[in-house]
Amino acid sequence: MQAQVRWLSLGAKACLTALGILWLCSQSGYLMVLQQQIESLLKALEVPDLAVEVPPVADEEGFLEALEAAITSFIEDGEDEQSPLALIEADPLAYDLSDEPEREELQNAVRDFMNAGDSQLTLITSESPIQPDGGENPDKFWVFLLQMPSLSQHRWWAIVDKNGRRETYNYGAL
Repeated sequence: MQAQVRWLSLGAKACLTALGILWLCSQSGYLMVLQQQIESLLKALEVPDLAVEVPPVADEEGFLEALEAAITSFIEDGEDEQSPLALIEADPLAYDLSDEPEREELQNAVRDFMNAGDSQLTLITSESPIQPDGGENPDKFWVFLLQMPSLSQHRWWAIVDKNGRRETYNYGAL
């Protein structure tokens, strides 16, 4: 199955002007390349069915690095007790895992939920209608919202420092 990458609209005003339409058309090649890069990354991280929603980004290389860091954090970091990994680890039998699962089994369970078909990862900007529960500023951090209804109604946030000074982290909120 091909990854679903959806580009958020620039808004109706940008589409009404000829210049806006030309800009959108000139960007189509750029979007195709970025979409292919996202799809390759999702396959490499073993979450090819995770839907990704991305508004226009100026720093595509930084975005791709942040995307990888965010997904890796969700899969590997269970420090926050509401993170996807920690929720599964707290009650592995509820997710058809062994009584005392190995780390790899837990991480594969997170991947399975990411690939469930109803999961979506969204890049949040300062203009997004929803902002992170921890108050992180999308101008200073790459902020990703993960929704996995098959696992829980939680909103999960991955926070990646745009300057690389702080470690990437994730947390969940109901």
